Amino acid sequence: MHLNLRVDPTQYISQIREVPDYDYIHMVRQPKYMIDLSLLDEKVHYLNEIFSPKEYVERKNISLLHAHHGQLGMLLLPFKEETNLPLVTSIRGRDATLANQPIGYLDNMKMLFDRGERFFPVCQYLADRLIAWGCPPEKIRVLYGGVDLNQFNYRTSHKEGSQNILSIGRLVEKKGHHILMQAFQKIRGKFPNATLTIIGRGELEEYINSLANELNLGDSFRLLNHLPKDQVREQMTNADIFCAASLEAADGDVEGIPNTLKEAMAVGVPVISTNHAGIPELITNNKEGVLVQENNVDELAEALEFMLTNRELWETYTVAARQKIEQNFNLVQQLQQQAEFYDELVAPYTKGEQNSVTPRKKDKKNKKDKKDKKDKKAKKDKKTLKNTEQPQQRVKYDGESVEPSKKDKKAEKAEKVKKALNYIQQLQQQTKDKDTDKKDKKDKKAKKDKDELVVASNKKDKKDKKAKNQQQAKADETIASRKKEKKAQKAEKVKKALNKIQQLQLQAKDKQSGG
Repeated sequence: MHLNLRVDPTQYISQIREVPDYDYIHMVRQPKYMIDLSLLDEKVHYLNEIFSPKEYVERKNISLLHAHHGQLGMLLLPFKEETNLPLVTSIRGRDATLANQPIGYLDNMKMLFDRGERFFPVCQYLADRLIAWGCPPEKIRVLYGGVDLNQFNYRTSHKEGSQNILSIGRLVEKKGHHILMQAFQKIRGKFPNATLTIIGRGELEEYINSLANELNLGDSFRLLNHLPKDQVREQMTNADIFCAASLEAADGDVEGIPNTLKEAMAVGVPVISTNHAGIPELITNNKEGVLVQENNVDELAEALEFMLTNRELWETYTVAARQKIEQNFNLVQQLQQQAEFYDELVAPYTKGEQNSVTPRKKDKKNKKDKKDKKDKKAKKDKKTLKNTEQPQQRVKYDGESVEPSKKDKKAEKAEKVKKALNYIQQLQQQTKDKDTDKKDKKDKKAKKDKDELVVASNKKDKKDKKAKNQQQAKADETIASRKKEKKAQKAEKVKKALNKIQQLQLQAKDKQSGG
């Protein structure tokens, strides 16, 4: 039973549906993660619809659980504890880092290291990270992602004078697209006919377009959103140089090994990349391609200039690159390797008290080869058998039967259930804390808005009152001015009247004197 993040063609379909001699149940958490409906069939199931893992496992005759991400491995722990099946977890990049991980992620990974039987990091670099975190090395099997060589056919390097540079990957920081664009801008003066095409979509799409305008890349740059796989393959076939400028993001996010690099090498396109994560396991500098220091614009610009100038070296690189893919990254071989890793876990299981677990069918030759490998491994593992946690059911291991006492089984099961419940409670608490934080922020914002509204209202009241006072004062001043003017006019009239009376009195006096 495989559990992966979502169902679309990029999500390890071969490692789920094409493992030789193993049937599959393709599981996702719930229907919204069913991205590509063309991949929907009777073997696609939803984890949230399973109410009895034990009954489900018996009905579907499941013998192994495989989670295709660290987070999904944690999610399957309660399922594993109830069904007592071996659990494999693939580690693909960010899940071996603390980049944007929830609180307690490392502690939960350590619990997964303790309970899970196997871990499949996609490169040795990630394997070393797991070991540094405390994963027992004997539980680790490096499993490279493979390339279907029937779909990616080798072609000789282009002889014409085109200078098409291609990069493919999600528009996120760790892909280093922004570094590639700056390096391309530095060489444009020497190679005016060169073009840069980036295929992908993601959170940095707006930034990428803005950077292209800022660097004045014009028609020499193209950003193509998501394309069907056949069109992506066509773009790769027509490219002159493929570049993956991978780097460690500011939050610690890293690559494993980009599958697009492997595909470009299989097709015969000269490759340039960086000394990042597992990439040096794929490319030896100046042998299968050119590697530069990550996050270094100048070094990447020099590598681009070197490749465009020395076209006669391309075939030397591409032949060596194709051989590397055929030897170490051939999909058929990697799927066979995956089946053998499964055999290590499934073969020791026989019919137990609770579950029926049957190894896969093999032909006689394969059976003999696997038995020889298994016997050698059993001798080695027998030394550490006492320190190895055994399944609760009766298990045959190197011909010996190991069965814990009922009391021990009960106590061990109770402890496992307790830890699983604690993990679920942690996830629920994290969700609750996030909701509480959101509510607190919302309440604070509402209170702030209310306070600001009150302050604004008070300011308006004061302003209105002040304006009213000023208006009243102005009116009072006008009234006083008018009263003063009327008083002056009245005084003037009285003065004129007195003068008139005096003139009349003088006239009367003169008349009396003259008479």
